[in-house]
Amino acid sequence: MLNLSLISLTSFILIYQNIIILNEETLILICFVTFCFITFNKLNETFYNDLTARSLKTKTSLITSLSQLLVILIRTIKLQNEFKNLTTHFKNLKYYFLKLGILVSDNLPIHYSNESKIIYPKKIKFIQNLEQQTAKLLTLLLVRKLNKVVKIQYFCKHNLEIQYFLCFHKISLRERLNQLKTN
Repeated sequence: MLNLSLISLTSFILIYQNIIILNEETLILICFVTFCFITFNKLNETFYNDLTARSLKTKTSLITSLSQLLVILIRTIKLQNEFKNLTTHFKNLKYYFLKLGILVSDNLPIHYSNESKIIYPKKIKFIQNLEQQTAKLLTLLLVRKLNKVVKIQYFCKHNLEIQYFLCFHKISLRERLNQLKTN
């Protein structure tokens, strides 16, 4: 209010001394300046409160956005660290897998050799026993067949009196006698 009085008094003195010419344009300018001054004084507090509220709202929104951005960045960093750990774990897994493969390839022939040392002697023993049993069976079958042949030959020679068998018998007796003489 003091400023308005001072401005009014100064304007009055300047107009009275004819330093400022009071015409239509000057009056419009003075009215406009007075209107702006009164409007500023009356609406100053309202504008201040509105701008303060807007700035607080903007500040709150900015803080919320930054905190969300911080959370997202922290999660991203954790995810990148987990991914790095995952690649490290895969490298370790590769190393252990290669080591296992080398151990298996080194020990597999030894294992098969040891297993064959256990299994093959048993198989060979079984095959030898089977051969012996087969040889005994074959000899037994041959003896029986030869025995039957001898009986049939005897039957044909003595009971049927077929000439071929009688002749064959005489030839075999002669050969046997010759063998006995030479021995």
